[in-house]
Amino acid sequence: MRSKGVSLQIIRQLENVLSSIDVTQYTQPLAVFNGSSLGQHVRHTIEFFQCFIEGLENDVIDYDARKRDIQIENDLAYTLDCLRNISARILEISNTEKPLFIATYYDDAIPEMVVSNVQRELVYLIEHSIHHFALVRIGVQENFPEISLPFSFGIAYSTIKYRESVSV
Repeated sequence: MRSKGVSLQIIRQLENVLSSIDVTQYTQPLAVFNGSSLGQHVRHTIEFFQCFIEGLENDVIDYDARKRDIQIENDLAYTLDCLRNISARILEISNTEKPLFIATYYDDAIPEMVVSNVQRELVYLIEHSIHHFALVRIGVQENFPEISLPFSFGIAYSTIKYRESVSV
């Protein structure tokens, strides 16, 4: 169940970063993102977790069914509430081996159903989040140098381990 704990760490890491920025920084369109904001990357990340949690109810996760909730992009307090709710729901998961289906759409209206499980999807969410955190890092570094980010924010666990091994 390590993936469950790491998922919670990832969410806490995002909560901490969001607590260090203001709403203007969060919502500002950034050239480095082709006009998207930090908030839009955060919304995308949160909504993947929300789709996962919703899919646990009927054993089918559809990441394409995101609500695209503009409030997450614009309201930091609401966003932090969403993150707390996600953490609470992840804590409730008792069976990480529970089988799931992932609805995957390519060029058809009918999804291909891919077999997965809770643990595999938590691993996916961790990696997906880190990828978007890396983008957030770029946005912050390019536009808000006064914001200090943790060293590991947006860096894959395997990269951190590799860097530690070569610096010894």
